[in-house]
Amino acid sequence: MLRAGCQVLTQTALPAGKTGGNSFALEFVRWRRKPRWLPVAKSKVFRVPERKKQTEEERTELMRLHNQYKTQLRSVRQYLREEVVRHEETSTADHIVLTPEQEEAEFQKCLDLNAAWNARIAKEREARLAKEREEKVAYVQERLEAKQLREEERREQANQRVLREIELSKTYITRENLDAAIEAALANPVDHNFAIDLDGNLYRGRNTSQLTEASPNPNPEPNQQALSN
Repeated sequence: MLRAGCQVLTQTALPAGKTGGNSFALEFVRWRRKPRWLPVAKSKVFRVPERKKQTEEERTELMRLHNQYKTQLRSVRQYLREEVVRHEETSTADHIVLTPEQEEAEFQKCLDLNAAWNARIAKEREARLAKEREEKVAYVQERLEAKQLREEERREQANQRVLREIELSKTYITRENLDAAIEAALANPVDHNFAIDLDGNLYRGRNTSQLTEASPNPNPEPNQQALSN
């Protein structure tokens, strides 16, 4: 009889501390004899194995053990069969015969119980749907209020922008005051060019040749001097 298979995978549980769970190790076992799926060797094809003869004592002992095993097996089967019959006889679930009136009453009882369950579930469903409707109405109302607030803010910003443009329109140059604006520009030339030296002195005008302003600080910041003037 073969004891192991070639490259048989045996499921061996490893300790949980090493692998952290139910793991399996692969154990490869070599054949100690010839595998059963290989054909018979050519040297043993026509070999007839010798049948060992049993002694009378051995045959008698084997027959006694066989009869004892069969007797015990028949006893177990008979015991299980009797248990099943006893359970069927003592159980009243399958042996109760109801009259038509009793069947009608049982059916009506089931209908009433089913109606009670349906009513309870319908009540719970109505409560859930009412709550969902309230939450949806509150959500929509909140969105509408937020939208109205945004519209008011946008309208206020537009009004302020219009008022600012109206104020700025008073200084616009139109066809009526075009000549006056030209005369004012020619009479008051403005030169935005200036220069600042390392001492902080500011020189205005592109053609200015002399110092116009001097800073009291020895090393003032150029940006602050330019902004102050």
